[in-house]
Amino acid sequence: MSARNTGAVLGLICLGGCASQVEVDAQFPRPLVEQLPLTVGVVLDEALTEYEHYEEIPEQITWTIRLGAANREMLEQLLGTLFMMVPVDAVPTADAASEHDGVIKPELEKFEFEVPVRGRDNFAEVWMQYRLKLYEPDGDLVVDWPVSGYGKSEIMRDREGSLNEAAIVALREVGAAIATQFPVQPEVEYWARERQNRMQVADRGFLIPSEDTSLVNEDATTGTTDD
Repeated sequence: MSARNTGAVLGLICLGGCASQVEVDAQFPRPLVEQLPLTVGVVLDEALTEYEHYEEIPEQITWTIRLGAANREMLEQLLGTLFMMVPVDAVPTADAASEHDGVIKPELEKFEFEVPVRGRDNFAEVWMQYRLKLYEPDGDLVVDWPVSGYGKSEIMRDREGSLNEAAIVALREVGAAIATQFPVQPEVEYWARERQNRMQVADRGFLIPSEDTSLVNEDATTGTTDD
């Protein structure tokens, strides 16, 4: 058998049973946004931080794509920039309220990819959709906001590397959308104003009595002098 025929046979065998694994490894730039003066608990559960997409493509390749570490890196940096972030284990409930201004629970809802094996299309593509759920301290849902990202990378050397690059592009698109669009969602803006107003009222409520007392004392002293 010639070397060319041998290569063709090995290629067919690989297409029938090879497995590819991708550990998405990414660094994310810190967004240039103003931090809100609110403390927010963030739930990053194992479904997110150990996320693994497994897909067996008939007559082609079995793919395992791990996104857990990239999820944690992106979301901790983003939410820690937007708010004063505190890791928490669960969303609040009426019976187990949070001590923070709110709690955010991100979820990776959908993940799709395409890596052509043959043909004229020579690009790896990734599409993903997250949901950011923001809760009041008593567990009431403020907003359930979907955000998606798309990435595309030309296949130059290997498909695994190109798929990793496409996933990074998609993640950065998601991150940019969260940084610029999540804080200006109407429900989020209303929640942020309400929490900040409550903080201001609480501060004034603590200071006013002492001011009132001083005024009362001053009046009492003046009255005594006049007599």
